[in-house]
Amino acid sequence: MKIIKLLFTITAIHILVLAGPPTFPQVDTPEEESFLLLAGNKITADGSVVVAHNKGLKDDKAAFIEKYPRRQYDSADVIRLQNGLEIPQNDISMAWLSLQTKNGLAQGDAVAINENQVSIAGTVTLEADRNMKARKADPLVPEGVTGRIFYIALERSKTARECVSLIGKFYNRYGIAQAKGIAVADQNEVWYMESGGGHHWAAVKIPENAIWPQANGYRIGHIEPNNEDVMASPGLAYFARNNDLWDPEEQLFNFADAFGRKDREADKKGKSGHLKIWRAMRLLDSTLSITPGQKTYPQFVRPDEKVDLHRIISILRDRPVNASFDTLNNDTLVKAMAPIASRNTVHTGMVQLTRGLPSTVGAVLWAGFSSPVTTPYIPFYFGINTPLKPYSAKASEPEKASQVYQALSGRYHQDPDKFREKFPDVWREFQTKCFTEQVHIDRGAMRVHRINSPMARQFLTTNVDELSQDALDIARKILEEIK
Repeated sequence: MKIIKLLFTITAIHILVLAGPPTFPQVDTPEEESFLLLAGNKITADGSVVVAHNKGLKDDKAAFIEKYPRRQYDSADVIRLQNGLEIPQNDISMAWLSLQTKNGLAQGDAVAINENQVSIAGTVTLEADRNMKARKADPLVPEGVTGRIFYIALERSKTARECVSLIGKFYNRYGIAQAKGIAVADQNEVWYMESGGGHHWAAVKIPENAIWPQANGYRIGHIEPNNEDVMASPGLAYFARNNDLWDPEEQLFNFADAFGRKDREADKKGKSGHLKIWRAMRLLDSTLSITPGQKTYPQFVRPDEKVDLHRIISILRDRPVNASFDTLNNDTLVKAMAPIASRNTVHTGMVQLTRGLPSTVGAVLWAGFSSPVTTPYIPFYFGINTPLKPYSAKASEPEKASQVYQALSGRYHQDPDKFREKFPDVWREFQTKCFTEQVHIDRGAMRVHRINSPMARQFLTTNVDELSQDALDIARKILEEIK
């Protein structure tokens, strides 16, 4: 194990000065095969909140890490979204760290953590699953808020609950331009939020001792609007009843039934998103009595054993090749199965939020820069000053680390059988080193933090840079070998 270097003296402290988030042109980048796994702090082995995400897009995009500083604005400043909507700027925007692509903020695709350990932990698309009645009764509002609103709310939030509430207020005031499901977390709570249409939405808090798996498609079921662990748009049930989206004589109000389940209209079975949910639940608890052809699955799963980061990564990397999925022996369903580790994943990651530690040390974005099968997960602490240049927005496209990892992914997916023994095992030693060194990095950073916070940030930057460079060197060597 590499010796962790404690920095007791620093001759120069770098002050981070970065431009604020840019306004991106409107670009249609439809999501594909995204996946979320949300774990409360009483079901994880180390007591942290962990939220994981595979971001699938149709086209290869270069992923990178960006650090945005705390900024002060004039009271007259506004934020212009890519569709022209203007939103008043806050006096202060908090510092935050993100894993994103060039258009990731505009589309709501980025994973991000702010200085209060509040995280936008990833999104899934819901548009394809909206039923026809809901589309007609509650159409999207093209001039409403886009996915960029998630990060505006993040810049202003001290807790996950506050962040969800702010997003809801933006939805209520301006309308909703994109139907998405989004995970929001802090070191105490995890929330999952869905937009039903242009004006209606719902959010639920994930139990602390449970895991919520999520793919593209509606999953929020029966909700009680007066429950403190539920948030929803005003008059939600009343709207659903009056627009023939819910019949109170037949069932309790169910958000997914009211606004989603488009597959039911065509009586489709084995929808790929549903199969991902089934697969994740089976991996977490093999005793569950669920079948791959079910229309719906339980919202939560509570494994007998607590999960650690190793196990969560194994789920993100799940891609059985030419093998049966336990009880999934039906050839039609096998062909419909979109693996959790999609080849179209442009970035994958885990956000780890630990109580009792300052955000500098306790908030970690474990980032991967291509398909989960072929990329390592590198721990980018919130407290770093800047990422190593190949992992940053400053690098040119050929210089970006993601180009190397995506090249590995492309080579693997040309012939998965050929490289099945190599990936992801080739990253086993490096990944173990990251988990081992995390313990020492945490302890070292906290010792320095008590003396001098800027020194702690430099300490974290140095250690993360070393791990980042090690991973890139290994990736380049592997790529050269398999060429």
